[in-house]
This record gives sequence, C-alpha cells and structure tokens, in this order.
Amino acid sequence: MTFANPNSQPANDWRNTFIDAREHVPVLTWNYATKGWLRRSETSVLYGPSNSGKSALVCHLGHCIVREKPFFGARTKRGIVVHVGAEAPASILDRMQAYDIHDPDAAPYLVKTLAVDLSDQDAVEDFILELRAVIKDVGLPIALVSIDTLARSMGDSDENSSTAMTAIAQAAERIARAVNAHVMLVHHTGKDVERGGRGSSALRSAVDTEISLAPLKNGGVAVAQDKQRSMPKLAAFRFRTEAFVLGQDEDGEDRTTVRAVEVPMDPDEDQSLLSDRGHELDRKTAIITALHVRGLIPELRAKPFATRELIETLPEQVFERVADENRNRVVNGILSKMAQIESPMVTGGRGQWRLVVAKDANPGSGSKQQ
Repeated sequence: MTFANPNSQPANDWRNTFIDAREHVPVLTWNYATKGWLRRSETSVLYGPSNSGKSALVCHLGHCIVREKPFFGARTKRGIVVHVGAEAPASILDRMQAYDIHDPDAAPYLVKTLAVDLSDQDAVEDFILELRAVIKDVGLPIALVSIDTLARSMGDSDENSSTAMTAIAQAAERIARAVNAHVMLVHHTGKDVERGGRGSSALRSAVDTEISLAPLKNGGVAVAQDKQRSMPKLAAFRFRTEAFVLGQDEDGEDRTTVRAVEVPMDPDEDQSLLSDRGHELDRKTAIITALHVRGLIPELRAKPFATRELIETLPEQVFERVADENRNRVVNGILSKMAQIESPMVTGGRGQWRLVVAKDANPGSGSKQQ
C-alpha cells in the first residue's frame, strides 16, 4: 500500500486523511493474545458478581498465555502478562503459585503492587513508560494487561457518568495501542446481574469485548462473550474454583489459595441457561444502540415514543424464539429495568417512554447499584 508522505503535502490536502480502497491489502493475522477472545491493541471488560471467581479466572488466563497453553480450547500467544493488583496484589501472587509458571519456558507474570489511576493522564503515561521499559528489559512482548479491579483504578471518577467511563475506556485503549497488548478491565456487577457491569453503559459501548461470569446452580461458573467487536464469538465455557494448598502456617494447618479449573459444559443445564441469557443481553445491546441513535436525531431526542416504535428500529434476529405477540412485553421488561437504575437513559412505563437528557437526570430516582 502506498501512503502519501504527510510532510510533502499541504496541511489541508485530502491525501493526508483519505486512502483509496483499491490499494488496500487486508491484514489477515488476528494479532491475538487469546484467539477468538482477546486481540492485542484492543480492550475488554470482564465482569461478574462478587465471589464469582473473576480474579481466579484472570490468573488462569494469564497462566495460559505465559505458558502458551490453550485457554478453554482457544489458542494463546506467549507473552508477558502484567496483572495490576489494585485490590489485593498479595492474593494474586499467592494464586499464581498454583500454576506451573516456574517452567523455564514460561514468560514473566508480573504483578504490579500499586493501582494505576486511569482517570489521571499523567499516571497513564507513566504506566506506559513502565510497560515499555519491561518490554525492553525482558526482551518479550506484553500480551495481556489486567486491571484488577476497575473500581480501584479510576480515582474519584463517577462510574455512573458516561463522560467519565468513556474517558476510562479511552485510557485503557491508549495503553493497549501504545504497547500492542490487550488491556482487560475487571469489573463488578450491580445488584441485578442481568444489567451487566456496574455503572454507565458507556463503558460497554467503548470496549471491544465484554465477558460475563454467571454462577450456575451446579456450583460452576459460566463464562460468555456478551460483546465481540472484531472476531467471531466462541461458545461459552464453564469453570469451577478449587482450593490449592500453598503450605502450612505457624500452627501446622494448611494455608490455601483458590484457582480456576476448566470443566466441560453440561449441555442440559448450562447451555440452556446461557442461550436464554445471551438472547436477553443481545436484545439489551440492540435497544441501547437504538436509543443512542434516537438521541442523535434532534427532532426525536425529546419526543416521547411507544415501545412498538422502538421495536420497528431493532434487527429481526434479536427476537429469535420470541413470538410476535410477546415482543412488546419483552422490550417493555428491558426498558423498565433500564429506567430503574440510578442514571437511566430512558424513563416512563406502560409502553410509553422518553430519553433522559442531562438536564432530566435526577440522582436517587432509581434504585442505586452497589
């Protein structure tokens, strides 16, 4: 491909910002950390309720990458893993002892013991300089950077603010592109797991991949891709957590940590649950997108609308397995949940709705997420 030299053209020359598609050669490599899940230079959010095994799964993922082992059957590319232990770095260091990271072929698994404030541009730039120094000194690429957790890595930013969360996502993207690594934000859900990651939906919109953890009745935890921007989605999988004995304490009793263990999916229980939940999440994503589009049209932004009007703008595939006569009820249910959060993007009920603009926001009008 031939690019115009920006130094040889006037500042306002169109050749500086346009590329002829006839000259484009597609890039066929995925540049992945974990194929089908995580691409380098991209970002993701991994979310789930408290004690669902988020950090344990992230440690297992990192172990697979530093050893270049399959992650639930998906290929990985060997590289350095940087795990920012913003909540409990000592716990992460303990958990990694449950894996064969001491093998001479393993890439370094580095745990940063201080949080990185993603809302502070100077802190982000300092972190990028640290990562570049790691790459130079170790002589290997960084494949994955895990920010664990997001809540401890955003300073005083308001997680319910779309502006603040967009800025956080942009900071993660800046890191990912600067060092050609995947940046994963580990996040909590609110009280209602079905609403996804806690806080503003702007974070979900801004990242490339969203991964959810859902505890199952049989004691396992289901993991599914709720969003995958640039790769085909892979099937959901399941893991369980188990104790690993680190040694004995001063009283001769076992000192343990927790690790994630891959287990086969149960086709009768797990897949049915994930299929239904996946459809719900796909519908919510489509509805959020349709509402965002409506908000961009001046004549529609402040105009009330009926559920049936919104349904007409949604893709047909989101109503797979939903009878025509039930579409209103399904969409009304999703809109009702969205209207009850602390910073809703829609208000109303009984089939009549309107978008919430900034001046309409009324903190405390909904049920606050914890």
